[in-house]
Amino acid sequence: GAALDTRGDEVAFLRDRLYERGLSVLTIDIGVMGTPSCSADYGRQAVAQAGGRSLSELVEAARSGADRRQATDTMSQGAARIVRELRAAGKLDALVILGGSTAAAAAATVMKDLPLGLPKVLVTTFLSFAPAGIDDLVVLASPVDLLGLNRIVARTLDLAAGAVSGMLEREPSRHTAKPLAALTALGVTTPAVQRLSEYLSARGYDTVVFHATTEKLDRMTRDGLVDLVVDVTTFEMVPKVLYSDEVLALLSPFGRPDRLRLEALLQSGVPHVLAPGGLDMHIFPGATGIAQVPPEYRGRPWSMHGPSVVLVRTTAEELARIAQKFADQANRARGPVGVAIPLGGFSEASRPGAPLHDPAADRAFRSALRKCLRPDIPVAEAEGNINDEVFAEETVRLLERILSRKEPPWPPESQERRS
Repeated sequence: GAALDTRGDEVAFLRDRLYERGLSVLTIDIGVMGTPSCSADYGRQAVAQAGGRSLSELVEAARSGADRRQATDTMSQGAARIVRELRAAGKLDALVILGGSTAAAAAATVMKDLPLGLPKVLVTTFLSFAPAGIDDLVVLASPVDLLGLNRIVARTLDLAAGAVSGMLEREPSRHTAKPLAALTALGVTTPAVQRLSEYLSARGYDTVVFHATTEKLDRMTRDGLVDLVVDVTTFEMVPKVLYSDEVLALLSPFGRPDRLRLEALLQSGVPHVLAPGGLDMHIFPGATGIAQVPPEYRGRPWSMHGPSVVLVRTTAEELARIAQKFADQANRARGPVGVAIPLGGFSEASRPGAPLHDPAADRAFRSALRKCLRPDIPVAEAEGNINDEVFAEETVRLLERILSRKEPPWPPESQERRS
């Protein structure tokens, strides 16, 4: 895909190089103004229509001085729809987008839902505009503008053709097809994740770890690549429940507020276990002390995590609110699900004697969770901290119970420890 009024000669050159390698090629024109200098299988009229507007509307708006972003958004949405339809019809094996800042912006929309393993190549003069959050994206940065087939541009496009061809001709991996278990992590829960990975590996699983965010985990689950999820570190619920839309947008790789989490997992039926890892803290990267966090957090217990990250304790009231989100994730799961709770702290920073230790706040979480959680969902409680071996052992036993679908109810109220 490219704007064929400004990049038509370059697209034709790249298309011919791919033909020479025995590949079939379809082209999509995402340009609006000007005259295309090469033909397209999906012309700009069709792309605009797929994006919900007519090309004449976009041209008229551009001539009247409208924000260029309006046309870019429409053509990006249209190209994304065409790509989805090609993929669904089995006619898409790789995608190349070529151009400047507009093409890089379009790539964020067009490529974001393509599965892991499908080759995606962006050839651009604006490396800094390359989209974040796109799985296995290859970015080829041109040292000169992609205008005119000089020897530098031709060499860059030859490299792009070779990259696409090589990825399509690759041999299938000989790695054994073990079931895949995904775990969520932060630095403050790393020992727990390491222990659980070892336990799962011993039981025949490959394990992959997702640090801090779960967007890619959810995409992999949607694409059918994940067989089991151990959501040890549910820290994302802290900002998703407690922070404003403006702050969430700043934290998002896509620049928009998103309070949803692991929606594809919940619909997939993939078994999963949740634990409250990291729910005991707000994280302030870039801060070198408590004076650099927002004023409303400065009177709370806090700790340094490295030289430039401040951890501030969540309160009982905040954890009670988060427990509702936590329960909602478990309650809406279509597959086997369980909850594992450590009674000695939700992170390394809140074990007994550590700066964020607050058993009363942890009890508030457990109490609120008990009120919201479906009664058929099993809950395992471990006496120690989340990073202690006893928690990993209890979590593995819980996994074995839910995988066998022998799901006992909540532990009796009398068993809840009042630390």
